[in-house]
Amino acid sequence: MLARSGRLPTTSGYAFEVKWDGFRALVSQNGRRRVVSRRGWDMTPLLPELEVPEGVMLDGELVAFGEDGLPSFPRLCDRLLHRKRGIDILFVAFDVLHHQGEPTLRLPGPRSSRARE
Repeated sequence: MLARSGRLPTTSGYAFEVKWDGFRALVSQNGRRRVVSRRGWDMTPLLPELEVPEGVMLDGELVAFGEDGLPSFPRLCDRLLHRKRGIDILFVAFDVLHHQGEPTLRLPGPRSSRARE
């Protein structure tokens, strides 16, 4: 799900995610490793160091960090668009879409303590 702007809830039962300021990507290993943007750009050759176990597909974000330790979109662009290999990339996984080759989308998600009451 793509993030969207809005007011933060003031009631309990909500959480938030960090804005990583990176490139959204699907990373998979099914006989061969693939890294693909949400728009279909094959970034696999640009990220030879990125590994994922066989039979897994993850949805997440590719992030580079600046000297200040904060996510840096310009550094990420330097690495991926300008092919500057000396910039480290971190993949932050949001969701497991396949595990051991089987889709996970229909599996139940985590439940809050409130939902168990």
